[in-house]
Amino acid sequence: MPKNEELVAIKEMSLNGHWQFRQSGNDSWLPAVVPGCNYSDLIANGIINDPFYRDHEHQLQWIEREDWHYRKYFELNEELFAQEAIELVIDGLDTYCDVYINNVLILENVNMFVGHRISCKEHLLLGKNEIRVEFHSPIIKTLPKYIDNGFTYPAENDKSSERLSVYARKAPYHFGWDWGPRFVTSGIWRDIKLVGITKARIDNIYVKQNLISKELAKLTFQISLAPFTGFNGFVNVCCQNVDGITQKIPINLTTDKNAINVNIDIKQPQLWWPNGLGEAFLHQFSIELLDGEQCLDKQLLSVGLRTVEVINEADAQGESFFVKVNGQPTFMKGANYIPSDSFLNHVSKEKYQKVFTDAVSANMNMLRVWGGGIYENDEFYQFADEHGILIWQDFMFACSLYPGDDDFIENVRQEAEYNIKRLRNHACLALWCGNNETEMGIQFWQWPEKFEYSDQLYTKLQQDYDLLFKQVLPEMVEKLDPQRFYFSSSPIGFWENKADDNRGDNHYWGVWHGEEPFSEFKNRVPRFMSEFGFQSFPILESVKNYSVASDWRLDSPVMKTHQKHPRGNSLIQQYMDDEYQEPKDFESFLYLSQVQQALGMKVAFEAHRRAMPFCMGSLYWQLNDCWPVASWSGIDYYGRWKALHYQVKRSFEPVAVFIDEQDDQVNVNLISDKHERESYYVKQQLMTLDGVVMHSQQDTVKIEALNVSIFSSQSRTELLAMHDASNLVYVVQLFHDDSQQSLISEAFHYFVPTKALALKPAVITSHLSYQQGELIVNLSSGVLARQVHVSMPGHTGNFSDNFFDLLPNMNKRITLNIEALSQQEVALLDEEIKIMSIIDSYQQ
Repeated sequence: MPKNEELVAIKEMSLNGHWQFRQSGNDSWLPAVVPGCNYSDLIANGIINDPFYRDHEHQLQWIEREDWHYRKYFELNEELFAQEAIELVIDGLDTYCDVYINNVLILENVNMFVGHRISCKEHLLLGKNEIRVEFHSPIIKTLPKYIDNGFTYPAENDKSSERLSVYARKAPYHFGWDWGPRFVTSGIWRDIKLVGITKARIDNIYVKQNLISKELAKLTFQISLAPFTGFNGFVNVCCQNVDGITQKIPINLTTDKNAINVNIDIKQPQLWWPNGLGEAFLHQFSIELLDGEQCLDKQLLSVGLRTVEVINEADAQGESFFVKVNGQPTFMKGANYIPSDSFLNHVSKEKYQKVFTDAVSANMNMLRVWGGGIYENDEFYQFADEHGILIWQDFMFACSLYPGDDDFIENVRQEAEYNIKRLRNHACLALWCGNNETEMGIQFWQWPEKFEYSDQLYTKLQQDYDLLFKQVLPEMVEKLDPQRFYFSSSPIGFWENKADDNRGDNHYWGVWHGEEPFSEFKNRVPRFMSEFGFQSFPILESVKNYSVASDWRLDSPVMKTHQKHPRGNSLIQQYMDDEYQEPKDFESFLYLSQVQQALGMKVAFEAHRRAMPFCMGSLYWQLNDCWPVASWSGIDYYGRWKALHYQVKRSFEPVAVFIDEQDDQVNVNLISDKHERESYYVKQQLMTLDGVVMHSQQDTVKIEALNVSIFSSQSRTELLAMHDASNLVYVVQLFHDDSQQSLISEAFHYFVPTKALALKPAVITSHLSYQQGELIVNLSSGVLARQVHVSMPGHTGNFSDNFFDLLPNMNKRITLNIEALSQQEVALLDEEIKIMSIIDSYQQ
C-alpha cells in the first residue's frame, strides 16, 4: 500500500494566483488575483477607493452593471499533459459567466453555489495555454426576466427597485440587507485548478452511520468512482488515528461510473460531542483507489461518530423543537452567522479559525448558517467539526418568494445536490432548513397589498413556493442525506401570535422591530428561539477605521451609510433614553449602545435557559458583521468583541447562576448543561454600592445534570427592608469549592433601572504585568463600577473578560494575549490603558 503522497497518480496544477482582468469594452488588462472578485481587483489597482470607508459605497454601484473579463496564461508541462484525462476543477464562479480554454467555450455558469469538473484535455496544448472567464453583469443578465414577468418579487432587502436578486443563484446579501451594503460582485471566488487523472478517480464518498452507540459503530462508506478506462483494482479504507480499523476490497471497474460500499465496524468507539459536553473526536480516514501498487486517487475524511436528532413533534405543551446528541437532549447555545465579509475572498482560513475560537470562548455549541449568505467554504465546516460547534444549515433563500419555472427549479436542484454532497459527511451538520422567514412573510408581511398582486398571481407564487421548499428540496435531502432533519422554513411559530410560542422554533422581534421593552423577553419564551436581537455600534476605536471626526454624530451621512436599518439609530436612542442617563459625547454613546445591547439580551438568554426543557435553544441574531456597521452583531467587523459577546460568554456558561425578580420574589436559579451531578459552593451577598455588606450567606449545593432549579427565593420587600434600593446590589457567586478560588459564574441584581442607580464616580486602579505571552491586568475600585470596559489603544485582541461589574474593594484579573513585552514596555502600557464605566459616560 502506498505510504506517501508522491505515489498518488493524480497530478494537479493550481490556477490560483496571478490573473489579468478588464472591464468589458476596455482594451487594457490589469493585474488580478484569484480567488477574488472585481471589487478587490479594482481596489488593488487604485481604480476605486476603499468601499467600506465613509460613504464610498454610494459611488460604486456602477460596477454591478458592467461585464468583467478575466484571463490567465499558463504553461502545461509534459507530466500533466501525459495523463489519460485532464479536468478543469472550479469550486466557485460568481455568477453568470462563460469559461474558455484556448478560445473554446467549455462552460456557461449560472450558479454561484455550484462547482464544476470539466473534461478538457482535448482543448489543451503542451506548453502555453490561455483560460478566459467572461463575467456578465448579474443585473443586466436578470433584468429581461423581471421585464418579462411584469411584477416584482417581494425581496424587500434587495436595495433596488427591480429586486432582481431572486432570479440569480447568488448570495442574497450582496444585493443589500438591513445590516449590509450593496456590492453585487463578480469573480472567481473559490479555487480553480487542472487535475490530471490516470485510469480513474474517486468521485464522491458518503459515510452512512448505520448504528452509533457506546459499544459499537457500524459505518458504510458509499464510494462513487469515475473511471476513464476499465481495470481491476482495490479500494482501501483505513482509519489513520485508531489502530485496527481498515478494509480493503477488490473492484472491477468499467468505463461508466461505479459505486461500491465498504462496511466498517468500530468497537467501543470514541464519540463526537458538542462543545461543553465532551471531546469533538474525529476519526481520520483515508480512502484510496489502488491499481496494484499504484494509488490512483486518495481522499482524506474526518468522521465524527455521533447521532443528531431534531425532535419536532406534537407534545403536551404544543409542538417541540429540540436537538438530541448521542441520545441526550441538548440545549443549543449560539448565534446566527452571516458571511464574514462583503468580499468573500477576504475571508481567510485564519478568519474562519477565529469565528470558532470566539464561539467556543463564549460557550456556544451551535451556529446557524443563515439563508441570505452562502454555503460556507470547506474550512468553515472543518473548524466546526474540530471545535464541536453544531451547524444549522439553511439553503440560500431568505425573506422572499422565488420563481418556479423549470430552468430555475433545475438550477436549484443542481445547487442542492452539489452542496448536500459536499457537506453531508461533516459531524457538525445538524439539520437542513429550506429558507429564512418566507412562510412568516406569506402570513404577515402583506405582500399582496404592497406589491399589488392579483389573487391569481399570488396563488401561483405560493404554488411555486410549495414546489421548491416542500417538494424539490426535501426530496433532495431525502435522497442524498436521509439521516438529517429538514423543514421548509424557519421560524415554524410566528412572534406575531403569542400562542405560537408553544410551536416549534421562533424568531422573536417584539423587542427591536416591535419596540417592546427588554422585559418582554421574559414573557415571550418559545420552544426554541432561533432569532432575536438588538443593535449596537462598534466602539470608537473601530469607528475611526471608517470615518473621520466630523462624521461622529448620528445624523451624519457617513453614520447613516453605516446603519442599514431605517429606524436603527432612532431605536437605539429610544431604548437608551428609557434605561440610561444621557451620554456626554459620541464615544460615550457608542459605549452605552453596547452596554444596552448586552444587558438587554442578557434578559433573553437567561429567560431561555431558565425555561429548559420547555425551551431548548437560544440562537441570537447575529454573531458577526460583513463590514463595519451598526448592527445586531456581538463581534464587530474588525474582530473586536462587543459587550454582547462577553455577556454571551457569561450567560452560556455550562453551569451558571442567574437572578430573576418576579412578583416581589427574587429567585436564584442554578442551571447545568452537564451530564453529571456535581457539587458547588454558593455565596450570596446583599451590599451597598460602596461595599458595605448587609447580608451574606454561603452554602454547598449539588446541581443535578441537565437541570434548572430555584436555589433560593426571597421577598424583594424583605430583602430591601429599610434600605435605599438605588444603593444596593445583590450578588450571587458560584464556585467549584469553598476555597472561593475557582469562580465559575456570578450574577448581579439591581433593584432599580440603571439610570436610577446611585452610582458614584469610581477611581479604578490598574496594575499590569506580563507573563508567558499574556498581559495581566489587575483592577480594583473603592465603589461598585458598572460595565467596566478596558481597552488598550493600538493593540488587537480581546481581553478574557470585559464590560463587567466590578465589586467594591475586590480584585478583578483579566488577561490579553499579546506579543512579547519588556518590563519597560509594560510600564508604558500602564500609562496607555483606558478604563471606562457607566458613570464615566454620563453628562453629569
